[in-house]
Amino acid sequence: MREGMSEKIFRRIPAATAVVIAGLLLACTMPSKGTPVFVDVRAGDFWSGKGLMTEVSEDKRTCRVSVRDRALIVRDLWVDCQRIHRRNSRN
Repeated sequence: MREGMSEKIFRRIPAATAVVIAGLLLACTMPSKGTPVFVDVRAGDFWSGKGLMTEVSEDKRTCRVSVRDRALIVRDLWVDCQRIHRRNSRN
């Protein structure tokens, strides 16, 4: 009985590994579209201020940005538009 259980576990290890790797890759990729911006440090704790603005609210007071946090995971946040600054896309 114990041998049968170990075989089942070993069959599931590659699938579980693939799911974990796919999750990490998805969390670490920036969106393909957006306006390059710098996000001010006062808006949050980020690895760098470089991010992408993907949306602006109707009242133009808050902006949706994608930016990396200190763990290098991409976060999609609504921040005050006054905390966002233009960035040259060539950099």
